[in-house]
Amino acid sequence: MNHSKVPLLSAVAFLALFVTGTAFLGTPLHVDASPEDTVAWLKLHQDDVPVTVVSYAVALIPFFVLVAWTRRALPDVYGYAFLGAAAAFVAQAAVSTWFLAGTALHADTIDPQTARSLLDVGAYFGPVLTTTDVVMAGAVALAALREGSFPKWFGWLSVVFAVEQLAEVATVYGDSGFAAPGGDWNNALGAGLLGIWILALGLVLGRRPA
Repeated sequence: MNHSKVPLLSAVAFLALFVTGTAFLGTPLHVDASPEDTVAWLKLHQDDVPVTVVSYAVALIPFFVLVAWTRRALPDVYGYAFLGAAAAFVAQAAVSTWFLAGTALHADTIDPQTARSLLDVGAYFGPVLTTTDVVMAGAVALAALREGSFPKWFGWLSVVFAVEQLAEVATVYGDSGFAAPGGDWNNALGAGLLGIWILALGLVLGRRPA
């Protein structure tokens, strides 16, 4: 039986590019940072932001490949739900980079209050993006547990990921610390689970008949 390495390689490439882009920004800027600290952070990373934005943008290419493989593996109803959620994921990820790149473009002259406000808008990328993850993981979970499209262990992993992401919507109410928009719940716990789930998705897709 033939298998393909394309899904797993796509998952690895997506995560590697995303991690690379994030690493260039160093210590994340939290929403409770002062306007003055915000401008100082932008000046420090002004040359890094374009690298981050390019890494995030290019990462969407292998993500699209992974989405195509997933859509083909899912029954129609689950597949359409997954595809729609994946499209929303990509759109939100792209828009979030606009606020980052646009704010950093004139870091030397931007008004601190304006910079803080623009990055506050971008910080809500995390709390809102979770709903697309819920639909993607939920579609895969149902297809695995009800239709046998994927191994049951991956179905249950998808359930855990979907439940965590649904709970993570609560970060929209935060204003500081772990549960703030763009805080560690979004950028560490949630992103970490997303990475594990993406790798598992690439793995199980690659083990299906090509």
